[in-house]
Amino acid sequence: MQMDPAIIAVTRAAGATIFAGSAAMKFFTPMEFRSAVENYRIVPESISGLVAWSVPILELAGAAGLVFAPTRDASALLLLGLLAIFTGAIVLNLARGRREIDCGCFGPMMRQRLSGWLVARNAALALLIVAAAAPGDGRALLALDYVTIASGGSALVILYVGVNYLLANAPAIAMLGMRDA
Repeated sequence: MQMDPAIIAVTRAAGATIFAGSAAMKFFTPMEFRSAVENYRIVPESISGLVAWSVPILELAGAAGLVFAPTRDASALLLLGLLAIFTGAIVLNLARGRREIDCGCFGPMMRQRLSGWLVARNAALALLIVAAAAPGDGRALLALDYVTIASGGSALVILYVGVNYLLANAPAIAMLGMRDA
């Protein structure tokens, strides 16, 4: 199925921004992210440092690759693979009953405990990446399309950040509701 090129560009801009932001947060606090990797208890501790450095590099490469046509499909596959690994790690730890650990998605600025909502969020993000790799219908972009792309991409990123903020603060919000009852 072909999509309007402006819609595809919106998804590319949003996907690239989200993954670049995620990588930046991990680069900014590498020890925090390494701790998050270790807390998942999936990889041996001896390689957790390598994994903690590899993930943001791959995220950043995928984000940059979404922007350029020659690397777009490979980058989308890379990002979908990362999302599958992240989601699998979340699901495995949820199955183990380990909900109290930080997902490590955006560093200490937005700590989030593991939940089914993170799985749903990752599924929505995967759909965004699939749309970013979709073929266009061949229509040339017009000047007004660039306004749409900037506005739409910004709106999707703001929505994503807002949902993450709510997920990160859901326990505190729930405690406020219990306190008032």
